[in-house]
Amino acid sequence: MDRSMAVVLAALAGVMPAAAEPVGVAAQGGFPEYLFLEKSPRAEADATARMLAKAVIAGRMIIFAHGAKITDPALGDKGFGGAVFEQQWRRATDDLTIEATPTQKRILDKLFWAGRQVIDNNQDRINVQGIAWKHFLPAKWEREMGQVFTARTGIIIKQPGRTYRNPVNVPDDVERATLEHFIRAGHDENRPRVTFATMGKQPVVRYMEPIRLLAPCLPCHGKPKGQPDMLGFHKDGLDTGDLIGLMSVTLAVGD
Repeated sequence: MDRSMAVVLAALAGVMPAAAEPVGVAAQGGFPEYLFLEKSPRAEADATARMLAKAVIAGRMIIFAHGAKITDPALGDKGFGGAVFEQQWRRATDDLTIEATPTQKRILDKLFWAGRQVIDNNQDRINVQGIAWKHFLPAKWEREMGQVFTARTGIIIKQPGRTYRNPVNVPDDVERATLEHFIRAGHDENRPRVTFATMGKQPVVRYMEPIRLLAPCLPCHGKPKGQPDMLGFHKDGLDTGDLIGLMSVTLAVGD
């Protein structure tokens, strides 16, 4: 290469933009929550995480039970406000709370409060008339409730999906490995997976149990695989009882 060509290439190198950094990707390192306002004594941390998971599942089932009324376009006010929901939810979880410790009762009260707030926040959506599909499902309630609950307590409640439809439900490495475990194990493996770990310097307990597909969910997640569902997502090709996601609870452990 002669000197003149070298000069030209050097000049071009000075004005050509460098290779762009990737955008829209997950930041490396770090943890989703550092300030855990509520902590559980280690001796009862596993039981507390399990209690929270069971309570959230009970709340989901109440919303399932009201699904036909919520999606009835002829109805306006559904009579399903936060107070009504909380009353039904507490009644459905009496067996969980009867022997709860003071710490567990305090945390559960904050969970019930968060779930009620989400129902109240969605009243305009739930009660709109003339529209059947209101985009209010148990998964939406749980997602929003988890964010409100985390804001007040630091405790993380997620529903990481086998194929997620909302970026909030992206599984982390531990959740992804747990999803794979339950898929390999089949329908009969429903024992929760519990591990103790750290987030930053904070010891935590991580509790995960499977969420299995219910028959009412088949129109979106069933067969034929790849066919668009009512929202335009590709159906998953799953059957009733197949793994659709996890109930994931991350709870700080104190002394």
